[in-house]
Amino acid sequence: MAADPRFRSLWSEDELIPYPREAWLEGGFSPDMLPAGDEIPLDVAVVYTGFLEGDIELFDTIQLSTEDGSLDIRLIVVGAVADNTDLLYVLDPRTGEILQFDLAQQDIQGVNSNFRTFVEFLYQFALFVEADEGKPGRAERAETLRTVLESIDPAAFAPDGWWPLVISQLR
Repeated sequence: MAADPRFRSLWSEDELIPYPREAWLEGGFSPDMLPAGDEIPLDVAVVYTGFLEGDIELFDTIQLSTEDGSLDIRLIVVGAVADNTDLLYVLDPRTGEILQFDLAQQDIQGVNSNFRTFVEFLYQFALFVEADEGKPGRAERAETLRTVLESIDPAAFAPDGWWPLVISQLR
């Protein structure tokens, strides 16, 4: 399986990276939770990077647990915020959700309902950035982007979510 053809029209072969689609399907993920194709972008201006720093690598598993066993969660690293790689994007295999895990604050925030919608948001955001011609008209275009994104994943626009913050910065 190759990358989504839309991705190939926006990113070169060097700007895409395979994700472990087959292993995740074999591990119980449903196909509708995963992006079409088996490649995702390596970098999307400001909001995403697959280039991680330190000991954590793309698609590594992070285990969060407490000594008393009251918390035992496994998360899969799927990237980071481009301008702050201490803000990891992680996939919760139990729910399929994409969360943002702040390594410095040890805090978690909701991002998207699943990996498919997360990658679609990255694609839509990259289209927005590519078409950007500066400040004039950006607020209106940001509102259009918000409408598109919210139609894809309404839960991503919960008041305390990541994407409302991103959109507010575009205005």
